[in-house]
Amino acid sequence: MLKFNKKTLKRSIDNIKREKFLSLSNMFIMIVTFLILGFFISLITVSQTAIRYLESQAQLTIFFKDDFSEANILGLRDKYLNDSRIDSINYVSKAAAFRIFSEINKNEPVLLESISENILPASLEIRTKNIKDLSPINTEFSAVDGVEDIRFFKDVVDSFKFWSNVLYIGGFILLLVFVFISYSIILYTLKSTINAKGMELSVLKLVGASDAYVRNPFVYQGMLFGLISSGIAGVLLIIISTIAFLNGFMRDGVLLGLVYGVSINPIVFSIMVCLLLMVFGGLLGYFGSSSALKKYLKY
Repeated sequence: MLKFNKKTLKRSIDNIKREKFLSLSNMFIMIVTFLILGFFISLITVSQTAIRYLESQAQLTIFFKDDFSEANILGLRDKYLNDSRIDSINYVSKAAAFRIFSEINKNEPVLLESISENILPASLEIRTKNIKDLSPINTEFSAVDGVEDIRFFKDVVDSFKFWSNVLYIGGFILLLVFVFISYSIILYTLKSTINAKGMELSVLKLVGASDAYVRNPFVYQGMLFGLISSGIAGVLLIIISTIAFLNGFMRDGVLLGLVYGVSINPIVFSIMVCLLLMVFGGLLGYFGSSSALKKYLKY
């Protein structure tokens, strides 16, 4: 168990000062690695936000027969308002449909003259919380006698579901792969720092220095490298996110792919990524330096 000790921390800082060039070069490598890792995490989250937005735009449009009364349509709407699958359900009356049609075709006066309010059907527009629920709801409304037609682009929705699943799974796998690559790079970086002092460590062990005396300064050093480099990378990400946010990018927030409806301010999300990188950096520094020291110590 590593215990904080001011003298050990001072020895770690002295080691860094004595090897300025090596320390700076290793720090630079780790900053770049953490920065790329942070960008990758942000990119995956932004892509999930885009997928969530596109999913939210998919909807069913249900058109009703003229003899199906408004009261019946509103009854169906009220029934599905309490359905946990439903995100929003909007009733479009004949009058509202005519207004929408007129606005869309305002530059086609001949067409407008041939269409009256009574010709256009009343409808319900339904959006679900999960795109997978569109198909069963389509089946449910198809069995209602008063339904004349349902606009549901099933092939398009099924294709989108497939590719969104590919992006979810592929993004998660790529993230794990890049975390492993980052760990390997940082572990090698820490090992190069410790191996440069291999002779000194061997001499210390030969003259009777304890394992803790030899190990702890380098563990501190590894943790300092990890925390400082990940902290710098995190601050750079926050600055970039702030600039992007001020220019209107992701102004509505970042959506967490695994949690429906949870939206986070991009700057707050970047701060969360920064803290995550620092935790990751500190742990990598600890385990990486401990692993690199094993061959010089007797456990």
